[in-house]
Amino acid sequence: MTALRRLEARTSDPVRVAITGAGFVARGLVHQLEITPGLEPSLIVSRRPEQAVAVFRDSGYSESEIVTTDDVDLAEEGIGDGRRVVTTEIALLERVSGFDVVVEATGDVEYGAMSCLRALDGAKHVVSLNYEMEATVGPLLADYASGKSLVYTGSDGDQPGVMMRLIEYTRGIGLEVVAAVNCKGFLDYHATPESIKPWSESQGTSLKMTTAFTDGTKMNVENCCVANASGLRPERRGMVGVKTTLADAIEDFSTALEQTGVVDYTLGGDFGSGVFVIAGGADPVLAAPYLRYLKMGSGPWYLFFRPWHLVQFETPLSIAEAALDRTATITPRGEPTTQVIAHAKRTLVRGNTLDEIGGWDHYGLIDNISDSQGLLPVGLAEGAALSSDVAIDQPIALDDVELDDRSPIVRLWRAQNELFADPVDRGCVARTWDRIKAEHGG
Repeated sequence: MTALRRLEARTSDPVRVAITGAGFVARGLVHQLEITPGLEPSLIVSRRPEQAVAVFRDSGYSESEIVTTDDVDLAEEGIGDGRRVVTTEIALLERVSGFDVVVEATGDVEYGAMSCLRALDGAKHVVSLNYEMEATVGPLLADYASGKSLVYTGSDGDQPGVMMRLIEYTRGIGLEVVAAVNCKGFLDYHATPESIKPWSESQGTSLKMTTAFTDGTKMNVENCCVANASGLRPERRGMVGVKTTLADAIEDFSTALEQTGVVDYTLGGDFGSGVFVIAGGADPVLAAPYLRYLKMGSGPWYLFFRPWHLVQFETPLSIAEAALDRTATITPRGEPTTQVIAHAKRTLVRGNTLDEIGGWDHYGLIDNISDSQGLLPVGLAEGAALSSDVAIDQPIALDDVELDDRSPIVRLWRAQNELFADPVDRGCVARTWDRIKAEHGG
């Protein structure tokens, strides 16, 4: 924040930010950017432009201060004049030069991936709040960004970013991470839009996203992203899930887990919306007495708990780090080590087509890549045609579906597999993306 205040004090040229999506997250983020020194929300890309206009209006802008256009020149002119621009055209993320960072906040796997690639082609850093996309093709996007000397990162304020901060902190003070834990209050693998509708309406949140929270897909996706960024792994498919409290977490996790260095979750308890890391390995002679003196306990394991995550409030920190320091909050380390596998939420019948994440048909469980070959990533499930019946709670195999070979996300996922199978051929992603882009307006 100090660097942003200095930037604002010495120049009239702030870090300008574009946002894809105009939903609940974008609304809060635009307001936060408006009050954060050195940052400015300049552009919203949305398939619902009237909703994007409303987002800017909610932050105090009048009709004359908002430009709605799909024209590159008019968008650049509007940004240059200090107005706020709304567009439906993701190509402007590449073609308009008046901003520095793109925040992907749609939650749509395919649309989000194409938006990120457009932004990177336009020499913009990317901050992603779309962990469904990240769990599917995040390693591809990180590699593509690195090749252009740009930052691709997940965001602070969401559970993966906050968990990664704690992991890096504990490792930085010389401790070994035993477990990185996502705190969850409730889990029902079979939750549907119908069963969750009253809760969603009471909270004013997206029905699709609220269902994905409740059926566990969102949490599994988040922990997949942490695993691929940190080198931690799930102990088994879907993780263990330990019911505990803050006071008993160390003992309960040490009893429940058969290995260390894992991502996992806890249910219920007094954790609120927090996350925590269990770490240890402190020198018993030099470090341990100081940790005991500083009220961290007698060891050998110590709990580092953060009781909140404030998505819209903390995303500007990741934007600033990307733009000013060229550093990522959380980004894949290379080849994916985990993925999230689609499981049948109900008995699925051959000939039907799978619906979206947070729908009626499937939920996602994290697993190690080595243990889940031949199974369907949840990010590819939407629109896949069932070629076999699948029983409730069974994983959906790739052989159980017919993927649409024309789908951009299917093609990008296959390019990601090709990239890491043969890292000598660095051009496979660019070739695939160039063909996709040509088919969608160049």
